Amino acid sequence: MLQLRQTQSLQQRLTPQQVQYLKLLQLPILSLEQRIKSEIEENPMLEEAPEEEENVQQGPTEEQISEPVEFAEAIGGSAGSSASDGVASGERDERMQEERVREREESSNDYSFEDFMNDDTEGWKTPTAGLFDEDREDSPHAAQKSFTDGLYEQVAMLNLPEKYLALAEEIIGSIDEDGYLRVPLEQVANDAAISNGYEYTVAESEAVLRKIQKLDPVGVASRDLRECLAVQLDVMQNHSPVRDVAKRIVHDRFDDFVNKRFASLSRHLGMDVSQLKPAIELIQHLNPKPGAPTGELSESTKYITADFYIEKMPDGKDFGITLNERGVPPLRVNAAYKDLVRKQAPEHGQPLNAEAKDFIKKKFEAAKFFIMAIYQRRQTMMRVMHSIVTHQRVFFEKGEKFLKPLIYKTIAEDIGMDISTICRVVNGKYCQTDFGVFELKYFFSEAIPTHIVEGGENIEGEAVANKVVKSRIEDIIDAEDGGEPLSDEKIVHMLNSEGFDVARRTVAKYREQRNIPVARLRKKLM
Repeated sequence: MLQLRQTQSLQQRLTPQQVQYLKLLQLPILSLEQRIKSEIEENPMLEEAPEEEENVQQGPTEEQISEPVEFAEAIGGSAGSSASDGVASGERDERMQEERVREREESSNDYSFEDFMNDDTEGWKTPTAGLFDEDREDSPHAAQKSFTDGLYEQVAMLNLPEKYLALAEEIIGSIDEDGYLRVPLEQVANDAAISNGYEYTVAESEAVLRKIQKLDPVGVASRDLRECLAVQLDVMQNHSPVRDVAKRIVHDRFDDFVNKRFASLSRHLGMDVSQLKPAIELIQHLNPKPGAPTGELSESTKYITADFYIEKMPDGKDFGITLNERGVPPLRVNAAYKDLVRKQAPEHGQPLNAEAKDFIKKKFEAAKFFIMAIYQRRQTMMRVMHSIVTHQRVFFEKGEKFLKPLIYKTIAEDIGMDISTICRVVNGKYCQTDFGVFELKYFFSEAIPTHIVEGGENIEGEAVANKVVKSRIEDIIDAEDGGEPLSDEKIVHMLNSEGFDVARRTVAKYREQRNIPVARLRKKLM
């Protein structure tokens, strides 16, 4: 039996404006530029301010508009400031502003269309960042062919019959990003046969594969590391005894080589360890990943656009923090629609119909809230970055070895925001410092306890960031004797003697995170 009931419940909901703000907050600078371009294309009420007005940062007066005060503040804001006066002086006002924004969002449906007609829309635009007023462009990168395109061109020059050319192209299309053929050759041959109507024997497939493996880079399309190294040794022009020994190692004792069992290698090859050294060094200088990018291509793939620029002020006491918005245009509400409405006013005999009026009103509100969301994003990101610089001041003064423990909760409590907001700001954002470019996540790390020995007793010291311990482990391993690498247990004793309270499993975990092999695999022939 159906029944009607009334219940009361407390629910937390986000307004569309809050959702839009949170989505913009998590975007890095390049994605933000694309998002703004898309919004301008979709909303005719939103436009870029003319170039001659880019540096004008003015807002509507109280007589001009009955909109909330935060809009006037948004138009008069700035993207750059000093770390010493940015957060502390404006924190209270910004929190009051956020309260006013929430109140305004709750009552946004009460907005009067006449407010738009009485408003000076020249003031409804976002401010520009002062550091990038002059024209600057990123260094252009030359157009480059893809890895597979280069292989296709080389195969075309082999003058293979059409039947084998089809198989060669199928093999190249199956190569992974490291340059290896992980798919079984029989399956590739079957796919080529189905696509082109040919039949391939195992011998034919192997012959075509060997031709591809000798293209540039040599060893491409190999099925495993052993085959890749063997192909590179086979095509070497220098037929020296060292090369012959290297080929024997790769073909006959590859497992001993990979696991650094040099004594076993010496015994089975009937050679002294000192005689093996040149051959092993030759193998180690071969290319284990023929498909990996090198040279200019490698540099372009690692290109990062910083979201923040942090530099020491001339007085040497504070840090200047600038939000990178050189690609973000100043936005404003399109005044052309106001002129259109005025020309169609009742006194002109052409009243605006309800549908057109409703369209303009909705688009104006969307443009208004988008401009406000851009401003709120700017203010939130600056507050988070100010707080990070305040807590990691010694790092920005002296470098990586002075990083302090820091968690998201500390920043959230400092600026009065939720931890999820801090995560959105930190994720995928980078800052450029005097010591390089770092992801914002880098400044957050767990604490490692330390101790100081005084009078034969261990006294608890100041905790350090786990990244400092990781860096110290790398330094210890870099300085170790290659003939007798340090075990994790020995590294623990060295760290404990320096005051770091870490366990062996912690050292092993940090070593693996830095892609450092175990001691046995770090052994070198001396």
